[in-house]
Amino acid sequence: MNCQTYRQQYTYEPSCQEEEFLSHKQACHNCLAFTKDMMQFEQSLIEAIKVEIPDGLTERILRKQFKNKKSPSLLTRFNEWFKNILYLPPIYAVAASLFLVITLFSSGLWQTDIDTDTDTVLLKPEIISYIEKTPQAFETDSKVPDAELRMMFQKIGAKMTGDIGKVSFCKILTLKGYTIAHLVLSGTKGAVNVLLIPDSKITKHQNINNVKFKGIIRPTAWGNIAIIGNQEEPLEPIAKLMNDKLVWL
Repeated sequence: MNCQTYRQQYTYEPSCQEEEFLSHKQACHNCLAFTKDMMQFEQSLIEAIKVEIPDGLTERILRKQFKNKKSPSLLTRFNEWFKNILYLPPIYAVAASLFLVITLFSSGLWQTDIDTDTDTVLLKPEIISYIEKTPQAFETDSKVPDAELRMMFQKIGAKMTGDIGKVSFCKILTLKGYTIAHLVLSGTKGAVNVLLIPDSKITKHQNINNVKFKGIIRPTAWGNIAIIGNQEEPLEPIAKLMNDKLVWL
């Protein structure tokens, strides 16, 4: 066995136990050094994929991806990666595949309902952050005057055509460039937050999971509606109620 044959064999089967392979490994100083270098490289790959991803890195990468319309989609990049590793020797293909799987899992993208809407990536975390920082989101003691409520709806170009129950808080806010109407209703289990987001384009049903609350984001003819409440609160009926009672001017 010559050096070229040995190195090709090692690349495809590092643990080969054939007598000729092992004899050359022990007899050839250059190939022994090559083997040690390859083992160190393999170890460096293992150590590399153990590195923890810094908090917020995944979100920043995704935001940059979706803001740059000319950049290839995640699916396109995955296809290119997969085609490339098909032509790698097995040892490198396995390393590349492991790295890809870990990256997808850690970034939250390894799921069957991947939504590549820009609004989903940008708005969903902003909604969660806003609710967490708004004390009135979980209080139902006060009552908003009807005139104030009508004025809020007028600011987003809408009006209510029927009773939606007691409203304890209402506010116009801006998240990621969208003007949003936020109101707090009294649900069966406590306060329920309703966020009306005209012109946003989240096209798939989204769920919000949090240790303190749960939520849903639903597409409508005019934009999106987000409903957030207690873990025990039924949210779909509230989304339907608001959609039925809302008229856009």
